[in-house]
Amino acid sequence: MKTIIIKKTGNRYHQEALDRRHKKDGDSSPEEGKKTLLCDRVERITRNIFIIVFALFITIQAILTNDGMRGMLVREPLDGEPIGDEVFLYEKCTMELKLVGKPDCPELKVLVNGAEAGSFLGSTVLLELKKGDVVELDASRLLVHAEVQITAVSRNLSHLLGRTVAAASGIVPIAVADTNG
Repeated sequence: MKTIIIKKTGNRYHQEALDRRHKKDGDSSPEEGKKTLLCDRVERITRNIFIIVFALFITIQAILTNDGMRGMLVREPLDGEPIGDEVFLYEKCTMELKLVGKPDCPELKVLVNGAEAGSFLGSTVLLELKKGDVVELDASRLLVHAEVQITAVSRNLSHLLGRTVAAASGIVPIAVADTNG
């Protein structure tokens, strides 16, 4: 793109000298100059349209991130429910373990998926589980024999109710939270 600025004067001789210089530099007729001016104008218009459309898309996307504005602009309801703080993607399970024959045993730990979930500071431990959780007893620091019974479970773990496990040493498996029964 070559920009040519011609100073308009009343002198005809000066204009002819400029025309001769342009022909000498390799420029052709003034009609080609008009074509380049037209191309420059089209290019400028196309660039401006692109910038306006791009800014419009960015603005619309920013508006659609606001839930209130999205409801005004989009007429179709969204499928599902947005995930928030209290949405659970699994079925909750509860299990109560009770120490049989002893009031407490703080050395006996209850593990859920290998992590400590509680200990028998009292006679019972209440656990909240989800499907697939592995419940075990850590009796590695235990000096005496202890028995633990599953005394209460949620409805989806009813097949585990009443199971008794003896713990003397090491890691002792109790159950796997299988909600299918």
